[in-house]
Formats: sequence, C-alpha cells, structure tokens
Amino acid sequence: MHRSRHATAPAAILRCVSAESQPSPEAQPGAEITERLVPLLDSTHQVWSSPQERRRLRAFGFRPAVEHGVLKREWHGTQVRVGPDALRIMSQAGGELAWCPVSGLTLDGGPFAPTANGIALADAVNGLIQSYERWIEAREGREERLRRGHWSAADRRQVNALAETRRLQRLLAGGARRAPHR
Repeated sequence: MHRSRHATAPAAILRCVSAESQPSPEAQPGAEITERLVPLLDSTHQVWSSPQERRRLRAFGFRPAVEHGVLKREWHGTQVRVGPDALRIMSQAGGELAWCPVSGLTLDGGPFAPTANGIALADAVNGLIQSYERWIEAREGREERLRRGHWSAADRRQVNALAETRRLQRLLAGGARRAPHR
C-alpha cells in the first residue's frame, strides 16, 4: 500500500499547532504579570471606588478630579485616577494602563502587553497600592487593613493586597529586564 504525503499531514499540523499553542519563554512573564495584576487591580478598584474608602483616600493625598466622583493622585511620574467605572494610571511621558470591570486590563486602549511602558505603569500602580496598604496598616492596624475586604470578582477569593503587591513586584522586576522596548 502506498502512503501519500497527505496521510502524514495531520500529524505535522498537530505538531505545529501544539508548538504554537505552548507559551514562549518571552510571553510567559507577561501572562504571569497579567495573572497577578488583574485580581489586584480588580479588588483595589472595588475598595477604592467605595464611598467608605474615599475619606481614607483623601487623607492619603488623593484629590477630587474634574470628572464627577473621580479622585486623582500624582505618584512617581504618573497620575492615578480612581472613579466608579475605572482605575487609570497615566504616565507623564505618555501611555495609559487602565482597569475597568467591563473591559478588563488595557494598555493604551488595547490588551495589556509587558512592554517597558506597560511594566513601568504596572510598577507605579503596584507601588501606590503597596504604600497605601502599608499606610492603612500603620494608621488603623493589620486587622482593619484585612477587614476592609479586597475581593476579586474573577475568582471570589479575598486578596491580601500587601502580599500580592510584593509578589507582583518580584515579577515586574524580572519582566522589566526582559521587556521589549517600544
């Protein structure tokens, strides 16, 4: 029986498809960063956009923005805006990282990518969240910080924002070394 080369084509296609579906070493840090960043920003936005937290945010240095219900804060070369619909981080050099419960995590209006600018913006908001959570803990105690309840809508688990910021900080430091420059 004669075997044609078409008989082996499905096996070759499967090898190509499975090789393409495996994450490349360069894509993996971006996926890990996104995996950590999304629940952290989701839970932070839920807490920070609540009416009960506005007093704390104002005491921490957030000020009313022009938009109704939005608070803003300058933070290490970025401007952070917290509103009922989104959490946005804008670099003075250009670029915007945003978390919106409806559209998810975006970088400059598109999907998040671990570019140098994306990592810098993620690092800036991570540092702000970490500083804020440490400030809450110093001011009101650990129990109160944890009781405020950072919950992720994605998997309904409570998020320890301070622990998550430390984990994300390590990932961002590694991702900054491997990020493609734009």
